[in-house]
Amino acid sequence: MTATAEPAMWETNATEHADERLTGRRDPGWWFTGQRPDRGTCPGVGPDGRLTSLPMPDLSVCGRDEVVDYFNNSWTLQETLFAGLQTSEAFYRPPDHGLRHPMIFYYGHPAALYVNKLRVSGLLEAPVDAYLEDVLETGVDEMSWDDMSKNEMRWPSVAAVREYRATVYRTMLQVIESTPFAPDLGRPVTMDDQAWALFLAFEHDRVHLETSSVLIRELPRRLVRQPEEWPLPTPIGRVTESGRPSTESYPDNDLVTIPAGTARLGKPWDFPSFGWDNEYGTREQEVSEFDTARFLVSNGEFHEFVVDGGYRRPELWSEEGERWRRFRNAKWPRWWVQAGPTGLHTFRLRTTFDEIDMPWDWPVCVNYHEAKAFCAWRSQKDDRTYRLPTEFEFNRLRDLPAKPTADDDRVLRAAGDDLRARGVNLNLAWGSESPVDHSPATGHGVHDVGGNLWTWSEDVANPLEGFTVHPYYEDFSVPCFDGQHQMILGGCFVSTGDQASIWARYHFRPHFLQQAGIRLVSAAEPAASAAPPAQAAAPDREEDRYERHEVLDRYLLMHFGDEQDTFGRPDHPLAAAHGYPARVAELLVRAAARAGTPLHRVLDVGSSVGGVAFEIASRVPAEVVGIDRSTQFVDTANALAAGKTVPYERPEQAERSTLLFARAPRPVAGGGVEFRTGDAAALSPELGSFTAVVLANLLDRLDDPLGCLRQFIDSTALLRPGGLLVVGSPWSWQPAFTDRQRWIGGADQSSEQALRRLLTESFDLVAESNEAGVMRDHRRHYEFFDADVTVWRKC
Repeated sequence: MTATAEPAMWETNATEHADERLTGRRDPGWWFTGQRPDRGTCPGVGPDGRLTSLPMPDLSVCGRDEVVDYFNNSWTLQETLFAGLQTSEAFYRPPDHGLRHPMIFYYGHPAALYVNKLRVSGLLEAPVDAYLEDVLETGVDEMSWDDMSKNEMRWPSVAAVREYRATVYRTMLQVIESTPFAPDLGRPVTMDDQAWALFLAFEHDRVHLETSSVLIRELPRRLVRQPEEWPLPTPIGRVTESGRPSTESYPDNDLVTIPAGTARLGKPWDFPSFGWDNEYGTREQEVSEFDTARFLVSNGEFHEFVVDGGYRRPELWSEEGERWRRFRNAKWPRWWVQAGPTGLHTFRLRTTFDEIDMPWDWPVCVNYHEAKAFCAWRSQKDDRTYRLPTEFEFNRLRDLPAKPTADDDRVLRAAGDDLRARGVNLNLAWGSESPVDHSPATGHGVHDVGGNLWTWSEDVANPLEGFTVHPYYEDFSVPCFDGQHQMILGGCFVSTGDQASIWARYHFRPHFLQQAGIRLVSAAEPAASAAPPAQAAAPDREEDRYERHEVLDRYLLMHFGDEQDTFGRPDHPLAAAHGYPARVAELLVRAAARAGTPLHRVLDVGSSVGGVAFEIASRVPAEVVGIDRSTQFVDTANALAAGKTVPYERPEQAERSTLLFARAPRPVAGGGVEFRTGDAAALSPELGSFTAVVLANLLDRLDDPLGCLRQFIDSTALLRPGGLLVVGSPWSWQPAFTDRQRWIGGADQSSEQALRRLLTESFDLVAESNEAGVMRDHRRHYEFFDADVTVWRKC
């Protein structure tokens, strides 16, 4: 008898949530939860019946009516885009690269963020649907191209999320009605006002309008259909009957010299439009003369690279890019559709909803790895060094005054149809790329410095001088200042609102595909990066070891693997050392019970993937917050907190491994767990105060261990009087982590003695023990440690 394979979870979701209303043109009366995209009633619908974006609100003058219009425009754009998905499969099938959630998440996520951020700001007091606002809150940002989300969870039905959106829409209108704006305040709305949270939510909605358009473009063609109200693809483009470019089908991309001059970055604090926190601050630099291509690299230009074997030549690719290329078996850009036998190099183009004859004069959409490989190829071909622009250099390409005003930011003044009339492909003027030589040129003779496609940059995401995290969205930018997010500049055809602004500073992992292309730069000097040196992200620096995939797997096994998972056999000699995170949690819970200290809020500093935090929340009804410097650890822990199953590899021998799955214990009623990135030696006071703090296997891995401890010794801001402090460490000092002068303990006393002398200033010792732990290297080698664990009560 042949065994029948179990259906994948997404197939189960699609079957259980099948809905005939998702096939064909959406019934507007059912689908649209806010304004229907009708001419004369819906903001942004033009005479042709197509929906484009309104200008951004001018926060110095806009009143309630303009805010409602912008909200309706944002909301209806999102629902019009999703009206193009066909059948439940389109909503539940995860992308084939596994780097994002299925579309059902992105259908509901913007609405959930409206609620969550308005609650943070105080504009809303209670959730609309606490379950959905938890499930739909956090997306994925995979660290590596092979670190894929398996989406092993049951998602709500489309109908349920649609009803949720309808409720959120009505709630938002009520909030807008009662919120003061510029005419009410007698001054511009600023980031200190509660109204800022509304504009934040609008712009977040528009960020996901753009990223969802990418995911839809990646879906199988049979699962999408062009909505009648969505902007059409650009009707102009040079095609050929052969499916191969001719010399006349794309423009010659000559170089233009950009003179030396000053580049200034940073949005003024009083500029009258919403901005994300990474846009504010300042940086200025003198930029030397450089040459740049007049146009973005076209499909026709890139075809030469493909035909010349560019995807088969490892010497053109970075080490990481070549690994990605091999993993994906990439042979040409993702949205090129082979239209003949392999080797003939004939192609068509996939747009958001259609497949069309290849417009060879449109810009090519690629990821950063592909962009850099093309630069290397052209460098060999022309015997000249090419690269991508830095943020400073891109700033020099723009025709902007030294101090731009609102009139210089065209997205603040012009809707999509207005820009279309000017030849500018921005703010959804069109529903696709357009010819690289169609937009008006700058004074330097350069096209598409704003719109058509984003431009990949040599810079990674970085804060400007004076950067400050906005409390309404603390983790929007900071997790991406990790040296692993490549900047994209200038906006694209589907960029709207702030993403289309002259101030936009956005970024993605280099393996992610976005609506982004290539601008060649050639300069006598190396790239003068706009990112400060600390952001350079050398791949072999010591702190990056915690971002490597194999290290994540080791910690997942240590924190969530049972004895069989860890050792692969019963009665292992090290079995008694298994379960270290659970034993640390149990020590805290027992000490709290003896001391009569209620564990209302617990802070787990250096939480790694969250084993201790989850174990605490599974024992007592505590709010547990985990802090770790690793974005990868925090993202993984939050995925586990959301109920997801995380796959990982247990090393066996050499390159052999076993696939396992991590699942976190669920919190008891009244308990909860969340994780954030942060610096253990500089914890934010905005975290609030806690009844217990855990520092497990952390101090001997910090640059400033005493600085970390002083936050609890010298102050009660984080740890309340009577609160408990748990310190666990094997005291394995290494100069690679901590300068010898900063070690706690040394030649004259042990670390155990030094710790006790430090803490007795402000604490009473209530418990101490030795706790063994073990981490697996492979099936015949383990790392054993014997941690000194103490529990202290704050005086």
